[in-house]
Amino acid sequence: MTGLTEKNQLVVMRKLLLILILPWLACVLDMAKSGFAETITPSESERILERIFNKYMPIYEKYRGVESTSRVISREFDPKTNVLKRTSEVFLHRKDYFYEKPEIKALSLKIEGKDTDPSQYRSWETKPAYLVFDKKGRENYQLKTTEKKNIGQKECYRIEVLPRKSTSRHFKGEIYCTVDSLNVVQTVGGVGDLEFPIKYFWSDFYYTLIKEIPVVQSGTLKIRVNLPILYPDTLIVTSTTILESKLME
Repeated sequence: MTGLTEKNQLVVMRKLLLILILPWLACVLDMAKSGFAETITPSESERILERIFNKYMPIYEKYRGVESTSRVISREFDPKTNVLKRTSEVFLHRKDYFYEKPEIKALSLKIEGKDTDPSQYRSWETKPAYLVFDKKGRENYQLKTTEKKNIGQKECYRIEVLPRKSTSRHFKGEIYCTVDSLNVVQTVGGVGDLEFPIKYFWSDFYYTLIKEIPVVQSGTLKIRVNLPILYPDTLIVTSTTILESKLME
């Protein structure tokens, strides 16, 4: 820096450093604010859970379940080589009851892009999982609100769900509820135990509101099944989009 004394050069360099560093610090602070979770104390966790139960128990008493039409794309892979074996697309009409086995009807089916008899559609549905936030939720699960975390643009509570019994009807994973309204926006996880022929089960679902009540909007399922001869070892990755839905009273 010609023409400047050594002292003035130091002053100019400090100003330049501030100009360069301050935007970077602001960026880091913003990332910290949005990316780092805010922990919840045990007493606060209980208060949050009590509010959530008070919100959802009346819903499960008033409604029987959700009726929907959905588009489901399934891709079947060899789990050892990850080679795609088959792709299918099906439109389904479903009645998912809270406490009874669902009713499912395939409206149309395409396998490898070719129209196929919908009756050939196979579903791995069983009885519904035990609900987390109904009147028996505390009996079936250990629950803990662990932190606040942003899901998309929404500030949410992360609720850890651990089954008290290891069965295929017990959910095991995480539920995210908005801080302001306690609406469920995402569920991620598997089940307490697997039944034959299922070897692996994982789900990730996002929710929307119908009559101010959260219902599934879209999601992904990964199921690995192994039924020798009839359905050899296969990983099924299913993407679901709900086209329309309504609550059943």
